[in-house]
Amino acid sequence: MMNTTLQTERRQEQILDCLLAGAMGDALGADIEFASLARIRARFPQGFGDLPLHQGIRGAITDDTQMTLFTAEGLVRTAVRGTLRGICHPPGVIHHALLRWLVTQGETPRMEVDDVGLVAEPRLHVRRAPGLTCLDALRRAGSFGAPVVNGSKGCGSIMRVAPIAFVAEDRVRDLATECSALTHGHPTGQEAAAAWALILRSLADGDDLERAAQTHARSFGAETREAILRALQAPADGRPETTEQLGGGWTAEEALSIAIHACRCARDLEHGLAIAVTHSGDSDSTGAIAGNALGLMFPGQARTHRWVAQVECRDLIERMARDLALAISGQMDDLVTRYPGA
Repeated sequence: MMNTTLQTERRQEQILDCLLAGAMGDALGADIEFASLARIRARFPQGFGDLPLHQGIRGAITDDTQMTLFTAEGLVRTAVRGTLRGICHPPGVIHHALLRWLVTQGETPRMEVDDVGLVAEPRLHVRRAPGLTCLDALRRAGSFGAPVVNGSKGCGSIMRVAPIAFVAEDRVRDLATECSALTHGHPTGQEAAAAWALILRSLADGDDLERAAQTHARSFGAETREAILRALQAPADGRPETTEQLGGGWTAEEALSIAIHACRCARDLEHGLAIAVTHSGDSDSTGAIAGNALGLMFPGQARTHRWVAQVECRDLIERMARDLALAISGQMDDLVTRYPGA
């Protein structure tokens, strides 16, 4: 049986592959979000070389990766709180983390939040077209862990869910649903996020993408199930025209469908990311979401790819991957001194 140290190291590599590849997809799509397919082709006739400049920064991450990092931080704090106090409400702790992200966007939450951890990182205090639903829901939050009341099923519910895939297996679905409900009130927004977290977990456990998608599709409502089936039934040709038929990725179920399609078609990490962002919709979000899975499907490629040195805040991603792996494995000695349990 693999010892605890080796298990932690393996999980850390998986989390890092998942989060790094997600950040690459985010950065790859950041400057072409909203652009038409014709414009993307004209700008990159030979495909992508380096990560594009966005707001003058090569490899700039957006709110997708920012919120993913804060979700990971919330999970670490959840583990610390459980260890120190013996009781914890994970959605409430993750909600607190997302409110710290809100502070980095120049906003003032209704509730008092602490100033420790990622919120103290100046590089995260930049707005990269954050989702209006996430901003509004977090601005209005009146208690930690309370579900929002709105009808949104935007992709902001799914683009930050990846870290939840690595918690205890029997908690993945419920926690992904509960944490998506903090900002998105529509059942499909929550279900698509939960489905993706489950698919990511299956990939981390060695399952095949199509088998995992088919298996999990059966347990969700019509919109989420149909989005998964559309992706599985679409021609696996990787053509942008095929991707466009799955939607623009603005809603959670469309983003889920595009991500599954890109992963089905991918020959390797870079090929899959290019498919995920080359469409006239929410390219950074679909790139980030697909990237999370592609990192698991092609182990080690994210850590050694030429783009990795260009990814903004790579050190923060590496730190959160390491700390989340330690938290999941119960190795708290170093974490309790650096993470308040709230």
